[in-house]
Amino acid sequence: RSQFMRKKTIYWTPMDGNAFGIMLRTRHKMNRMLWNVRAASKTTAPRYKFGVRVPRNRQEAMEFDKRNGNQLWHEATNLEIDQLHDYEMFRDIGKNARPPKDYQRIRLHLVYDVKHDLRRKARMVAGGHVTEVPKDSTYSSVVSLRSMRIVMFLTKLNGMNLCAGDVGNAYLTAYTSEQVYTIAGPEFGELAGHTLVI
Repeated sequence: RSQFMRKKTIYWTPMDGNAFGIMLRTRHKMNRMLWNVRAASKTTAPRYKFGVRVPRNRQEAMEFDKRNGNQLWHEATNLEIDQLHDYEMFRDIGKNARPPKDYQRIRLHLVYDVKHDLRRKARMVAGGHVTEVPKDSTYSSVVSLRSMRIVMFLTKLNGMNLCAGDVGNAYLTAYTSEQVYTIAGPEFGELAGHTLVI
């Protein structure tokens, strides 16, 4: 509708130079307002996946568990935190401890999802946008669907067996070259408030 109104304004309104400038500023203001509304709806509107409402943060996840009378999101969160501990991702230097010199603070937060079999999934992610950009390439390729179809076709054509695998929590096995630390949040349980070096 706004696009239609804009076209009508451009084509049907006789304008001098000043009126065009006013109309152009108004159009930019309208576009900014529309962008703000769209951006706000993405962050505040409820998100559903497979008919299950997906929480936006840990607090909302715990509220959903309480409302639903189960512990599904809590268990997903604990599973993710336990895996981080199993892989020894953090070195605890104490509660309210000063971080090592030349280390950057990075914020961690949980992202929630629902799997196709309705399992709840929590993933701890880092705000990498606040650290300095590494000089090396950070590109991570993903196999395309077309390539997979070609491989499957050639496998069947040549009477071969096709095997597939998945590396669970592959990102946990990679070492980081950045010197970063975080302050543990409430999702870390008894480590909440501790300074953790990644």
